[in-house]
Amino acid sequence: MENWQAALSVGVFVSVLLLLMTDWLHMTIVALIGALILVFSSVLTLNQAMEYVGKSHATLGLFFGVMVMVRAFEPTKVFEYLSSQMIRLSQGKGKLILIGITIVTGLCSSLLPNATTVLLLAPLLPPLAELIEVDFVPLLVLMALAANSGGLLTLVGDPVNFIVGESLKLSFLAYLSILSTSGVLA
Repeated sequence: MENWQAALSVGVFVSVLLLLMTDWLHMTIVALIGALILVFSSVLTLNQAMEYVGKSHATLGLFFGVMVMVRAFEPTKVFEYLSSQMIRLSQGKGKLILIGITIVTGLCSSLLPNATTVLLLAPLLPPLAELIEVDFVPLLVLMALAANSGGLLTLVGDPVNFIVGESLKLSFLAYLSILSTSGVLA
């Protein structure tokens, strides 16, 4: 790759990140514009770009499946139910609520990607915190930590796990036996 292609690639990458951070344009449009710039400037050929997307079909399928699951779970109010059960079982005791948040978030995050888990469960924390009269920010930090930890336990808990597991040709059970066991012990 020539120097101008490397510089253009870095420039497009940084520009796409800045546009994503500022939310000036929709994420899909920003990503497509970045890809089109690289294709039209001959940094990538269309065949190379399509080949890369073709190799990522399993990861894209995981993302699509998670979006479908989130849409299916939203009307059921299952997460609101979990929140109310957590309060009922803890009897309003702070330590038990913290343990409940950690367990529920960790379990959900091992079955769903951790970012999805936080997006689904985080809106439940401010009313929960108001009910027990505490600040909800530390609860959000706890939830983020529990989601990251739970997401490491399974192949589908984090997209990075899936990409690594797929490249190493690990099955779901192989990932559980090799990596999840060490994650639980740590």
